[in-house]
Amino acid sequence: MESTQKQNILVVEDNENTRRLLETILRSAGYEVTPAPDAEEGLRILRGDAPVDLVLLDLFLPGADGIQFLRSRAEMEADRQPPVIVVSATEDMDTLRPQLRELGAKMALRKPFDVQELLDGVKQHATKRTEIAAAVATAQTAKGAPAAKAARAKTKGKSTTKS
Repeated sequence: MESTQKQNILVVEDNENTRRLLETILRSAGYEVTPAPDAEEGLRILRGDAPVDLVLLDLFLPGADGIQFLRSRAEMEADRQPPVIVVSATEDMDTLRPQLRELGAKMALRKPFDVQELLDGVKQHATKRTEIAAAVATAQTAKGAPAAKAARAKTKGKSTTKS
């Protein structure tokens, strides 16, 4: 059942039209989307209980900008640091890429972006965090849940038996 859970993408974008466009693209590709209009709200969401598998981040935001978001994210616990793809209209993207990578961004796309390139990046980077989380959950289950293993064995036996 865990494999059918949709990955949650946090979209930190102040432009409502761009945020809606990203939401539409991601939802049509099968992702859950959590929108945030600024860095502060995005950071509150990361600190919250809802899992976030990837962040799409604009650099030019009201208040704290995308660079400040990346710096704050880097100070959080490791499980609160999902991968980030920067999507921005900056003319200086090539100049900023090394700094963005240093701050933890996996990719940087310039607006207007290619939809397929965006979706390929989301698929590539969001999957990594989900696989790590699944591996950790599997390791934790294996350590202390012999009853869960027995229940799974019983379920398997029942599902394959026909009367």
